[in-house]
Amino acid sequence: MSSVSTSTPFLSIVIPIFQAERTLRACVTSIQEQTWTDWELLLVDDGSKDNSLVVCNTLASTDSRIRVLHQENQGPSAARYTGVLHAVGTWVTFVDADDTLPPTALATLSSATSDTTDIVLGNGYSLRGEHRRCIPMTDFRHLAVRGEGTIGLPWGSLYRRAILNATHFDVPTDIRMGEDYIFWLRLVFSTERPVTIIYDRVYDKGEDHACSTFLWTAAYAFRIHELRKSAIPEEKRSDYLADMIEDRIDNLFTVAVTCPKHEWINSPFYQEIQADLHTLHKQLSLKRRLVLHLPSRFWRKTYSRISNLLYKCKRLTNP
Repeated sequence: MSSVSTSTPFLSIVIPIFQAERTLRACVTSIQEQTWTDWELLLVDDGSKDNSLVVCNTLASTDSRIRVLHQENQGPSAARYTGVLHAVGTWVTFVDADDTLPPTALATLSSATSDTTDIVLGNGYSLRGEHRRCIPMTDFRHLAVRGEGTIGLPWGSLYRRAILNATHFDVPTDIRMGEDYIFWLRLVFSTERPVTIIYDRVYDKGEDHACSTFLWTAAYAFRIHELRKSAIPEEKRSDYLADMIEDRIDNLFTVAVTCPKHEWINSPFYQEIQADLHTLHKQLSLKRRLVLHLPSRFWRKTYSRISNLLYKCKRLTNP
């Protein structure tokens, strides 16, 4: 596929921006240095209070492919949708303002597009044990519900602009962690076409401050689950019950290391996990039950850190 520019760009790149004056230039530079040049860039300033908008305007003044949009603060999902509304490319990709792209990222992703798919997923090496270049949507939905790899994160993938709509981005403004996961779930249930997978590295994630400072609670995890259920058609939810349980158990262990036991042991979130396990005639493994019943957050957190360390060592010795 040619990368020669046309009057209507093939690809629209949307960057939601909030308080990003420190990292934005490097992010945009990595896009300008792409080997693939048939793109437009929409910088959506989401009510920044720093000099982000000034930086946006400066960058746009030197490159006609860059457009600047400004709105009152509504959160990253709303900012992405504002970009989509103004995009003209056949395909859309999202980049966060504190991240960068390897030089051939857009060329690699764009070369994988076709008339038979609506989604191209990059960084596919993050999928456990998966090697297929094309995954039927019926299979991919199970991966999406479980949040495998980078599924559930908006960046590093291409989306056919024609399938994106307001519903995909309509997430309550106080949902700041997990809103991208809901976007993905709504997206994969709005198309039947298979997903093309790129196993190359096509995205470089910057330092993630939000994940490191966010504290999950049982109430918050329950809200995410309610949004998850609403994204899956009611008549199909039983097909994905095992996947929903698996993802919630991951959330449960995150909650267990950050919150006292009395805050989650009798919560609707924990009780519904137990009820759904009972429906499938399953229960938590003995190991998991023992970890959850450790006497304090200190011991649960210590166990979690040791497990993560052992996992990283295993990945290094068995790449």
